[in-house]
Order: sequence, then structure tokens, then C-alpha cells
Amino acid sequence: MTALDSTHAGSEPSAKGGLTRLLGNRVVRFLFAGGVSTTVDMGTLYVLHGVSHVQLALATFGAVLAGFVTNFLLNRLWAFESTSPIGGQTVRYLVMAGGNWIGTVLLVGGLVKMGVYYLIARALVLGVLSVANFLGYKHWVFKTS
Repeated sequence: MTALDSTHAGSEPSAKGGLTRLLGNRVVRFLFAGGVSTTVDMGTLYVLHGVSHVQLALATFGAVLAGFVTNFLLNRLWAFESTSPIGGQTVRYLVMAGGNWIGTVLLVGGLVKMGVYYLIARALVLGVLSVANFLGYKHWVFKTS
């Protein structure tokens, strides 16, 4: 190793250190939890309906429930590291979920009436509600006492 090598040794962050810092970011953990939850939802739907031939409505209900539970637990335990009582958090989470559903239907419908292509409208609403969810989870649902 030359003097030049030793000057730069350790100056570059390791990939492991960078990943640790990245996963230490609450926003990244929140987004990752959303991705995992979506994967669980879609995977459950595929297994229940596509493989096991469960009726679509029942399979969809089971898939959404699995995704909701996954999302709630990942956000509670990992993204927001909450230790507050779970009962109140569950109620607040469900209130937000209901608000999201209603908001999504109204906002997507409104944007489409204004001439926005429905998939673009859905993507825009998803982005806006993701920000709202993060703030709602941080300051209300999983707020530490």
C-alpha cells in the first residue's frame, strides 16, 4: 500500500454502511414497508385465486387483509419503532385506511373528470396520499406517548 492508498483507505463508505444508513432513514423504511405490503397482498391474491382457485372476491379480501396486517406491523415495529399501546394505533390506522380509500376514489375520479388519464391520476393520488400517510403515521397513528 502506498501513501496515496492509505490516504484514501476508509474514506469511501462501505456498501454495508451505506445500506445501514439508508435503512436507518424512517422515510425509506416506510416506503420499503409499503413495497413489502404490496408484495404480500399481490402474492396472497395469486396463491389464493391463481393457484388455489378461491373465488376472486374472497381471495381479494384475504389478500388485502394480509397486506394491511403486514403494513401495520412493519410500520409500527420497524419504520416508526412504536411501543405505544396497539389498540388505539389499530383504530387510528383503520381510520386512515378508510380515509385513504375514500380520498383515492374521490381524487382519482375528480382528476379523470378534469381530463387526466386514469392511471396517471391514480399515480398522482398515490404519491400525494403516501406523503399524507407518512405524516399521519408519524404524528398520529404511531406517535410515541
